Amino acid sequence: MNNRIVQGAIGLTLAALLGAALAGCSSDNNELPSPSVSSSSQAVASSPTASATASASATADSTPTPAVESPGLPLAPGQEVLDAFQDMIASGAAAAELNAQLDADLPKTAPETADELIRELLGYYNDHVQDTLLELQQGDLEQFLELWPFTEDEIPKLQNERIRQAAQEAFDGGYKLETSEGMIFTVVDYGKLKRFNDALSPAMRDYIALLALESDQKPASDAALVISWEETGNRALAAEKFIRDYPDSKEKDDAGRYYLRYMSYLLTGLSNTPIWDDSLQLKADVKTEYEKLAAEQPDTLTGSMVQSFLDIMAETNDRMFKTGPGGETDIPEVKAFWDGMESRILEELGIANPNK
Repeated sequence: MNNRIVQGAIGLTLAALLGAALAGCSSDNNELPSPSVSSSSQAVASSPTASATASASATADSTPTPAVESPGLPLAPGQEVLDAFQDMIASGAAAAELNAQLDADLPKTAPETADELIRELLGYYNDHVQDTLLELQQGDLEQFLELWPFTEDEIPKLQNERIRQAAQEAFDGGYKLETSEGMIFTVVDYGKLKRFNDALSPAMRDYIALLALESDQKPASDAALVISWEETGNRALAAEKFIRDYPDSKEKDDAGRYYLRYMSYLLTGLSNTPIWDDSLQLKADVKTEYEKLAAEQPDTLTGSMVQSFLDIMAETNDRMFKTGPGGETDIPEVKAFWDGMESRILEELGIANPNK
């Protein structure tokens, strides 16, 4: 029988991955899909993005006095560095230039400034990854395919000077090349940002590590998982841990979108990697992984949700859908679980609704 797929697409661009790029073709729809026996749409990977926001607080006594502006006072060194970097982005600097500037500035800044600089770069990647994709696609892509898997070491072997230069600029800008469905495209190589770890706060270091999991090994290609069920669960656990370890992080909601995506992969599958077999029953290998995860991680939301799904499977004798004279239809308990996944995650982890 034909594979079934999750309704809708999961947002979270992986730098356009997770969003998502991160990772290939991405979607702007962040809704958790509801699997349907009649559905053929694809949940796609994307990568989480980071946004830089700042808050200001004011104190007042019983006799407040007007604030006095001092435009002539010099900015703090960290603010000067951040302002200069933002100006570079606004003026259209290339990713390679931005990375070179961070190499020069980041080791000399305080962690809070370093974190903001990284947020600016992540925002740039989210806005500009398609520019690099189009630039590379204008050349003779057969050269890349002949040298695949293509790493930075392969660049000197490219015959066309323009293509060679474009590839080098992509790598210098913090990108890497991926292929899917007959296309070659750029994704952000988040692992390269680990070179700044010593300058960053623990929260930002762990966030970069979370993003690097996906850019080091994309989760899906051609509507199929290309990582194991165990790795899928581990990535969900890593995102949950980040959210719980850093509840006040500016990256919390982005990590939440990452978590939503991997929980969808884990508990609904993809069109070419469904969690059920041709008899509409939960696959044995998937069930084994669920049982292992639930037993080893009972105190996590991930483990708890997997156990809840296993409990439903025990009631349905592992059947995902039912058949009858009218064809295949949803089992109410299974559908209710899928439909309620997103709201349960948002409530228990305290993350913002990605669809609002």
